[in-house]
Amino acid sequence: MSRLMRRFTRITQIVRLAVKEWRLLLRNPHGLAVLFLMPAIFVLVMSFTLKNTLIVRVELPATGWVLEDSSPVAKAWTSEWISRHGGQRFASRQELLAALKSRQVQAGIVVRAPLLGEDGRPRSEQLEMWLGNLVQPAAAARLRAELSYSLLQVQMKIAAAEAGPFASLLLGSAASGELLPAQGTLTVRYLYEIESGRAMTAVQQSVPAWLIFGMFFVVIPIAGVLIQERNDGTLARLRTFGVSPGAVLGGKLLAFMLLNWVQLAFMLLVGRWLVPLLGGDALRLDIAPAWFVLMVVATSAAAVGLALLIAAYTHSFDQAAALGGGLNVILGAIAGVMVPRMLMPPGLQTVSQWSPMGWALDGMQSVFLGSPDAAFVLPRAGLLLGFAGLCLLLSWWPLRSHEHAR
Repeated sequence: MSRLMRRFTRITQIVRLAVKEWRLLLRNPHGLAVLFLMPAIFVLVMSFTLKNTLIVRVELPATGWVLEDSSPVAKAWTSEWISRHGGQRFASRQELLAALKSRQVQAGIVVRAPLLGEDGRPRSEQLEMWLGNLVQPAAAARLRAELSYSLLQVQMKIAAAEAGPFASLLLGSAASGELLPAQGTLTVRYLYEIESGRAMTAVQQSVPAWLIFGMFFVVIPIAGVLIQERNDGTLARLRTFGVSPGAVLGGKLLAFMLLNWVQLAFMLLVGRWLVPLLGGDALRLDIAPAWFVLMVVATSAAAVGLALLIAAYTHSFDQAAALGGGLNVILGAIAGVMVPRMLMPPGLQTVSQWSPMGWALDGMQSVFLGSPDAAFVLPRAGLLLGFAGLCLLLSWWPLRSHEHAR
């Protein structure tokens, strides 16, 4: 009987402790929000991000055409393609490149002269397929397949015309390799490769993305310092020495931006030296220094500003770490850090352009892939600096209110 009572008492204690834990959880709405809302948002973002990767048939990307061959066959083939699949004509490669950069078209086809080889057959290697940086791989693959099939049809028509009245017999009995010998493959180049003149590598594209993601995680050390100073009265003591809340924020901004830059140097060393040692491509650092410094300063200011904002409005380190970590994961997913933006559907690609990490990623990739220009980099740096200023302004208010409350 006593053993039964002890078991009952133990079970009762476990139940009461569980009830106590639930009460503590209900007193922590920030933790519950992170527990339920952040995973739900992340599921939505990743579901829409990967929506088109499993679709069997995708639409052809909006395509621009530059015809450098004035032969009747090239003109007829281009006109037939545009009438069937749609597309825009451009007078020169420069116009097509500008349309790709402005995202007026997603892909471009350059038909070089001569399209027909010495044997009178169209040659695939005379086609250049240019791809914008946001075109989906599945759409690019379909465009390439459709172009190859269309050229194959032209070759069959030419072979049939040469066969004359015996076309049906010849086409029915001869092997396709005999009638239509391989004519090479078309050249595929991404916009960054066209502008910079060098091939895109995985490390050159991924290092800027994960560098930005890491810089925004500065929220964790900032939260620890600011919340501790607020709770132990350090901020109040600084006020007695005439230190204003703005000066406090300015000092933290400078200190943690320097920390970001040390983090940056470490990541660059990893990409430049460690990745090649493990068998990967080396990170190329022949980049424009002025644009690089501008993007580093703007990105770091935005990351520290957001971290100060979160730390200023949370009451404990646990809340700040959970909220800041969850928010960074969501922003990274939207911006294209975890899944390349080219895999996202168009709607989510548009949303990603309004993410602070998205602005930083656009500018940094432009710098690291060798094609920065003022019209592209300056607006994104300006948005990042404006975002940083807004975060600092909102962070100043609770520190000022806390000061008056003291």
